[in-house]
Parts: sequence; C-alpha cells; structure tokens
Amino acid sequence: MTLVYFPTPKQQPKQRSRPAILVAQSAWQLALRFGKRTTIHGLDRLLSARASRWERFVWLCTFVSAFLGAVYVCLILSARYNAAHFQTVVDSTRYPVYRIPFPVITICNRNRLNWQRLTEAKSMFMANVTDSAQLSLFERIVGSYDDAYFGHFQSFEQLRNQPTEMMNYINFSQVVDFMTWRCDELLADCLWRHYAYNCCEIFFKRRSKNGLCWAFNSLETEEGRRMQLLDPMWPWRTGSAGPMSALSARVLIQSSKHWPGSKDKNAMKGIDVMVTEPFVWHNNPFYIPANTETTLEIEPIIYFYDNDTRGVRSDQRQCVFDDEQNSKDFKSLQGYVYMIENCLSECHQEYLVRYCNCTMELLFPPGQYRSCRAKDLLCLAEHNDLLVYSHQPGEKDFVRNNFKGMSCKCFRNCYSLNYISDVRPAFLPPDVYANASYVDLDVHYRFETIMVYRTSLVFGWVDLMVSFGGIAGLFLGCSLISGMELAYFLCIEVPALGLDGLRRRFRARGQMDRDMTTPTLNFQQNTPSQLMENYIMHIKAKNVQRKTNFQNWQRITFSQKHVTKE
Repeated sequence: MTLVYFPTPKQQPKQRSRPAILVAQSAWQLALRFGKRTTIHGLDRLLSARASRWERFVWLCTFVSAFLGAVYVCLILSARYNAAHFQTVVDSTRYPVYRIPFPVITICNRNRLNWQRLTEAKSMFMANVTDSAQLSLFERIVGSYDDAYFGHFQSFEQLRNQPTEMMNYINFSQVVDFMTWRCDELLADCLWRHYAYNCCEIFFKRRSKNGLCWAFNSLETEEGRRMQLLDPMWPWRTGSAGPMSALSARVLIQSSKHWPGSKDKNAMKGIDVMVTEPFVWHNNPFYIPANTETTLEIEPIIYFYDNDTRGVRSDQRQCVFDDEQNSKDFKSLQGYVYMIENCLSECHQEYLVRYCNCTMELLFPPGQYRSCRAKDLLCLAEHNDLLVYSHQPGEKDFVRNNFKGMSCKCFRNCYSLNYISDVRPAFLPPDVYANASYVDLDVHYRFETIMVYRTSLVFGWVDLMVSFGGIAGLFLGCSLISGMELAYFLCIEVPALGLDGLRRRFRARGQMDRDMTTPTLNFQQNTPSQLMENYIMHIKAKNVQRKTNFQNWQRITFSQKHVTKE
C-alpha cells in the first residue's frame, strides 16, 4: 500500500471569520423580523426586506431626526418637572369650624409668683438654714424668676457678685412651681358654650417659654392626655361663632400678692394669652392689660400641601411633613411632632445650651440637656442680647440687623392650622373693678366657616408621564407597548443572539484546536476523499465517452438506412 501525504488545507482565516459572518447574518435576520412586527413608525420601513438603499437612508434620517426631537423635548419637560413650581389655590371657602379643634388658650400672669407663699417656700426648701445672708440670697433668686421668660433674663443681672454657688443644691424650678399661681388663684367664672365649668377641671398647668401657665384644651400635660381618654371629644370643638359662643373666663390679677421688690409695681400688670393649635409648645403671646374687658376673636386658616409634593425635597417646597423624620430639615423638641413653633423652640434651646451649657427646665419640656442651676443664672443675663433676637437664614440680604441674635432654619409644617387673632381690650371704669383687679376674657371664632388653601405642583409626575407619552406619539408614533417591544428585543432577543454567537465561536475554536493536534498523515480523512473524487471523475469521463460513441453510432446507422432506401 502506498502512503500518500496530503498537506493540511490553508483555510483557517476563513474558518475563523465564518462564525462572525453567521452572527452578522443572524443579527440582520433578527432585525428584519423585528421590523416586520414593530409598532414604531419608521422602523418597519427602515428594516423592510424589500427596501432599497436609498429608501433605507431616507427613513434612517427621518427616524433619527424624530428621535432627537423627542429627546430634546423630553429634556425640556424634565427640567420643568425638576424646577418644582408650586401653585396655591382655594380648596374650600365654606369649611366648617367644627371640623377643627378649638385652639389651645394658655393664660399666664405677667407676675409669675404668689409672693404670699415665700415663707412657706423657705421652710420647705431651706428648712435647716438660719443664716440671714443665705435666706436673703434665696429670696433674691426667687424674685429674679418673677418676670423671667425666654429672651427676658435681665432680671438675673442682680445676682452679679453674689455667691450663688452655695445655692446650687436647691432646685429653683421646684421652688417656682410651688410659688406659681394656682388655678383657683388665677381663674374664675369659666364658661364653655354658655355652660359653667369649674375652671380647674378644664384648665391645666403647663410649661411654656413664658414659664408656668394654665392652658385650656391642651394635650401637652398628663391631665390633658388623661382628659382625652375620659372624653373622646377632647380637645373640644365648637360650631358657632360670635361673642360668648366659646370660652370666657375671669382672670384674677391680685396685685397685693405680687413681689414687693419689683421696681415699678404698677407697670405691665396684666396677663399674656397664647393661642396655638394642639401639639404646639409655644407661640408668641398677646399682652392684655389689667382691668379690661377683652374680646379675642379668632379666624382660623388651613394651609396644606397635597401628597404629590412629597416627591420634592423639603427645602424646595419650603415645608416639612410631620412624618419626614429622615429629612435634614426635620427638627423638633424631643418627643414632639414637627411644627414650625416646635422647631424654633428647639433651636432656641440649642442656643441656650451653646452659650451657658444648660437649659431652663421651666421653659422647655424634659429632654437631654442639663438644667440650669443657681450659678448658671448670671450667664443667662450676660447672653440675653444674643437670645432676645431671632433671624431667618436669608434675612441678612434684606434687613439690617444691629444685633447678632439667633439664626434658626425652620420651615413651616406642610399642614398648618393658623389662627389669625384680633385682640380688643376695653378698659373698665375704676368704680366697676374697685380694688379687685382682673381681666374679663372672651375667646370665640369670628365666623362659622374658614378658608382652606391647597398647594400643589404645577407640573407633577402624572403630567410628566402624560407629556412623555404625547411626545412619543407625536415624534415616533409609539406607545408603552411599543416600548415594551423594543425593550424585549434589546434585553431578550439580542442577548440571546449574542450568547449563541459566542457559543458557536467557542465551538469553532475548540474544533480548530483539535485539528491542530491531529497527525500530519491523515489517512482516514484526506486519502479516501481524494480517491473517491478521482474515481468519480473517471466514471464521469467514461460515461461521457460512451454517450459520445452512442450518438455517433446512431448518426451513422441513420445515414446508412437512408441511403439504402433511396
């Protein structure tokens, strides 16, 4: 047997490029198949199998122009949405007042203490002290609390050069709590909706930035929360308006029981009245002078932001929802919901701690800060100029401030119940009140209905989606289903094609590696195939020769027969 050497054919570059050609052809076939079933206008023309090159070029330019136009308009819409413009509209003009709780009415005597209990206080808090100097210092410290409130600490200036350290063991907050006016000493003749009540059953003592006061309809005290459990309608409401339709009471001044060390006994006699919505710690009060018959008319107004505005940052919408505790603008007193008043109170307390490293226990709810002791009271007087003024962060560009003051960044709560109050005191003639100094206070609504204002986005996410759909239909003539078709084609069919191409390439590369490792003398593959080709060519040549000979024989035979017959 003769061994024949057949060299390996040099066609490896063509074998390597063959998978890529197959992938390209498959991709084109896939694109043509997608173009037949797509609902996006223009792509069916662009990917049509019968389209010529010029037709494809025209539709490609048209589709690209429409796509770029759609992208440009969508960018404009996105910028308009991100700008977050708001509009405030009147949501209701006839909202009944019985839908909202009656405001919390807090009454404070401007002279905080009943000085007739001073002797009893000395025997309670300085029982074993007989030193007259310590007793005098105790009386001076208690007297400085008589007209002190936040931003009004100058009364502690009289403690300068005094040995207040020796009084640090006394909790003067408890002393003030003991000497403050009791309910029956301050309030009388209480009426709620023409029905007489015991004042001490509906007014509860509470703290505020004005010190210890008595509040009606409050939830800030344990008594108020217990009242809510006993009476499901607490805080109370009223549906009527006008004089004597809600709360009325007589506030007793009792000037004879005021601090005798006051510089001006006749100045600033009267009460402070604070009108707040529930869960508000403090709001700036109204001063009502003594010996007056005062009418306090209240006109509530509701402002609220709808839920669509929650997608906008709090600093953009300039308000904070009470459940946005993760917002960087959320700040409130410990344990209290977000209100702008609570945010300001917490900011003021932080400044107090920053300057004097303590807080006034009487002015703020219990919290994490240390309570001021007797030696810290002079620090409050020294920094009173910094605590009396409060500025907003963006105010310095428009308002000239001569004092440094406090800067508090507090936004309004997104649901705000504001009370616009109108105080009208009328002085009583001396023969009416005689020696009994008092204030007759009547608090009521001005109208039986209120205004409700709603703030919403001018261009919300629903408007954005509708606009995107309209732009897609205008420029590309497609819808959400078309987008799903394109997404399915790009995310499912194209990756499947790519994986199939990679799989074929790996198989071809593996086959090439096996071919390179086979022996040079390949009898099984090369020799039989060459012999078979030679045999087939030989058979074909014989058949051609036989056919030619047969045709020649037929021609000769036909000619002979024709000649013989003739």
